[in-house]
Amino acid sequence: MKLSTVSILKRASLPVLLALAMAQPAAAQARLERDGVVLYWGLVPAAFASDKHSLEEMHGAVPKNGRQVHHLVVALFDAADNRRIADAVVRTQLSEAGIVDSAPKYLTPMPVNGLASYGQLFWTAKEGPYRFRVFVRLPNRSGEIEFALSARSPHPQTR
Repeated sequence: MKLSTVSILKRASLPVLLALAMAQPAAAQARLERDGVVLYWGLVPAAFASDKHSLEEMHGAVPKNGRQVHHLVVALFDAADNRRIADAVVRTQLSEAGIVDSAPKYLTPMPVNGLASYGQLFWTAKEGPYRFRVFVRLPNRSGEIEFALSARSPHPQTR
């Protein structure tokens, strides 16, 4: 029996998929640095995460039919000492060309391999490009740090 790449990836765990997304340069992941904060991010199909983790438990939602569902995950680090930031408040707004911007959503804290990360589900109507505005509020700062992410669907053939 020959397994497709998608079926193999669906059987893998979320941490493995996120590690792969973070390790390979692609349109759906990157590293950004701004105002002393390093942000690593990855965008994976929600189906990959739902095989091993309850999306409802993680984010209070279940994927809807008819649209692509992506799981955005970010990890934050202090640029000066490479310390993982576990006490931030993170919110994100999705923009798709030709569609009204979605309301901002909070990325909920979620451990990945026991380490602090933040994630949320996003429903999209198109294959991209997507723009995410990520706003990070740290307890020791008065304002937010804004990051701009740009990505395409990590599963464009799935509808």
